[in-house]
Amino acid sequence: MLKKYLIILAAIATLLCAATPASAQMGGDVGIISVTSDPSGADVNLDGKYEGTTPVEIKVYVTGTPPGSIIVSKNGYKAKTVSAPHPGAGATEYVHVTLEQIAPTPTPVYDGYFSITSSPSGATVRVDGHYVGSTPVTTQVTAGTTHRVQVEYPGYDAFSAVYTAYSGQTTSIPVSLTQTPQTTGYLTVTSSPSGADVYVDGSYRGYTPMTVGNLVVGAHTLELRLAGYQKSTQTFQIYSGQTTTKNVILSPSTPTTGSVAVQSYPSGASIYLDGNYQGNTYANDYFDIVGVATGTHSLMLRKPGYYDYTTTISVTGGGIKYVTATMTQQTTPQTTGKANVMSGPTGAEVYVDNLFHGYSPVLVPDLAPGTHSITLKMSGYSDWMSSFEVTAGQTTPVSATLTPQPAPPAPTPSGGLPIAVIGAVGLLGVLLFVSRRR
Repeated sequence: MLKKYLIILAAIATLLCAATPASAQMGGDVGIISVTSDPSGADVNLDGKYEGTTPVEIKVYVTGTPPGSIIVSKNGYKAKTVSAPHPGAGATEYVHVTLEQIAPTPTPVYDGYFSITSSPSGATVRVDGHYVGSTPVTTQVTAGTTHRVQVEYPGYDAFSAVYTAYSGQTTSIPVSLTQTPQTTGYLTVTSSPSGADVYVDGSYRGYTPMTVGNLVVGAHTLELRLAGYQKSTQTFQIYSGQTTTKNVILSPSTPTTGSVAVQSYPSGASIYLDGNYQGNTYANDYFDIVGVATGTHSLMLRKPGYYDYTTTISVTGGGIKYVTATMTQQTTPQTTGKANVMSGPTGAEVYVDNLFHGYSPVLVPDLAPGTHSITLKMSGYSDWMSSFEVTAGQTTPVSATLTPQPAPPAPTPSGGLPIAVIGAVGLLGVLLFVSRRR
């Protein structure tokens, strides 16, 4: 009987609910707060009580304590607090929150390092063109960027490559340099008799006996002139890093020709024989004109700032006519001077005030009065550097002796050899000690 009554009561309750409005179903004192967010999926707390994730509907009783604040939060975003609305009975209030994303904390970046070694050691190192030292060297570089590393050593091909620096790491850069093949050689000239003027490829280099350096590999022309002897001309070959030797026996002049030996004070005067240019006088040597036909000839010397020197000479068969001219300076004062540069060995590149002026021996004209710097360079020799004074209207002699560069030291072999030697010495000491105790 009881079970029958319960079923009837349940049916009546169902009918009552169907006939009751929605507001009455959830109670006459209940409202709804609908919370949404951008982005969705954010946690929602109403007055400290967790209500779910957006979108969410929160039921509140209008007859109870009014809601205070809503906190919307989501990982990676800044939490946002808003005042909670007060919905009426059966009403819905809407709250939409746009969350602000939190910027990610940047990963700290540390500089990297390049550890550069070379064989042979002592090479010059540049990173991005800036000198950082000689090998072995470790230098600090900006991480995450690429840098060009250059390694240079005299007599070896330069090394250049690009490397990337990594934060907090040391990049090892071992460089094995390749020796540069020599492209120049030397000529040693002697003559019988000695004292002959030496011309290589038409350029005066000095007088015998002498060594001419810095000659490129290949064929060259050698010409010797000595008053009283016939001119000697021949070709010779220069080989890389080697010295070619020439010993020339000069033949006396023929009875139909003679020679003229010319010197001037100051030197550097242009010589004209019968109006034909022959060359310039030297500072410490006669300029020899050989193979001159016998008879009378006109000779003129010309030098800027000086009056022309003219004379008539008579040349005899097989004879030598010596002419020493003292030039007379013009009344107009000269504003520049000259430098007569000589070196041992000859053929060095000559730079005055960092400007190239040819190969030694060379006369450098048009130099302003005062102090000038000079550098001589030759492959296989250390640079020679100095300074000299120039006086207007005068020629300053500059003499340089070049020093051969030492051969680079052989790389020290790596491995366990030093440790093995130390161990052997230690073991020997122990054995000696034990033997003495016995």
